[in-house]
Amino acid sequence: MRTLVRATAIFVLALAAVCGTPGRAPVRPAAAAGPPAADGQPCAVRAGEGSYPNPLNECAAADPGMVIRGSTWYAFTTGMKLYKSSDFGHTWSDLGRFLQVPAGYVDAWAPEVYRIGNTWICYFSMRPGPGQFAKVFVATSDRLESGWQLREQPLAEDPTVSKIDASMFRAPDGRRYLLYKEIGNRRIMIDRLSADGLTVAGQPTPILSNTLPWEGNSVEAPSMVYRRHDQHYYLFYSGNLYTPTGHYGVGVARATSPTASFDAGKLPEPILRGDADFASPGHQFPTQATVDGRRTDVLFYHAYPLRDPAGNPLPSPAPRALMMDVLTWGADGWPRVHDGTPSR
Repeated sequence: MRTLVRATAIFVLALAAVCGTPGRAPVRPAAAAGPPAADGQPCAVRAGEGSYPNPLNECAAADPGMVIRGSTWYAFTTGMKLYKSSDFGHTWSDLGRFLQVPAGYVDAWAPEVYRIGNTWICYFSMRPGPGQFAKVFVATSDRLESGWQLREQPLAEDPTVSKIDASMFRAPDGRRYLLYKEIGNRRIMIDRLSADGLTVAGQPTPILSNTLPWEGNSVEAPSMVYRRHDQHYYLFYSGNLYTPTGHYGVGVARATSPTASFDAGKLPEPILRGDADFASPGHQFPTQATVDGRRTDVLFYHAYPLRDPAGNPLPSPAPRALMMDVLTWGADGWPRVHDGTPSR
């Protein structure tokens, strides 16, 4: 079995926090949303290739951050929505919003959830108001599906640029890092995280910028894995414009250190791009899951479906939906996804 280590501590998702202790940022309870229904509302599914047709369900699910716990899969998505499957991803339920953002705050994007000790931590970005720069925030809970509390102090902010698409990476030596995108500077940054995942060192380092034609004007959604096979760090990222008419895709670069520049180690073309069935696949999340009875490397991501379940062209793209494909590794050490486009 190949070893793939993400911000999930060798694919065991990790998180830890002690809320409200002296010297730490105050904790704000989530606005009253009520606990989600135990079973939620079912999401429609469709038939297609194999036992995991794309999209995995018909519910809108942009920017998925995944938690895989055996047969139970969770997808945390933009808008602070939570989806759950209890049968290895075959059927899904919409559990509603797991966290309500404070009044006046907007654009709660791309939550990713990890566990350290007995605490779940959610990293996500939002703007304190329309037109303001986005900041990285943290919420914590001990129950995963409910009980989330927002820490009022941003984890990462800059008065001159927006920070979005935060993810965590735990290196083989146990050190944790926060990765995110700076919108104005068109680059991906990395900063050291404390052992409990709740503070940053405040010394961010740029590790990737847009240098290839296919990337257009944007690189974002970083997710890092480490492969013991070749002792390289692999930085998955999305490039170009995320809209249905954009040319969003998933790229990969590698380096021998998590804080090195990955620009020179990029693959020249994306490993995943759109086709006549799905537009702008991206905001990927590499992890491991049991698929068809075998634990394997997989890539979750979103895309805009361009056809209905019967295969007929839609009059306009459907909202971004949750997608998944098996992630394989070639003899050259590089990852591959299906035929370079989403499977159906």
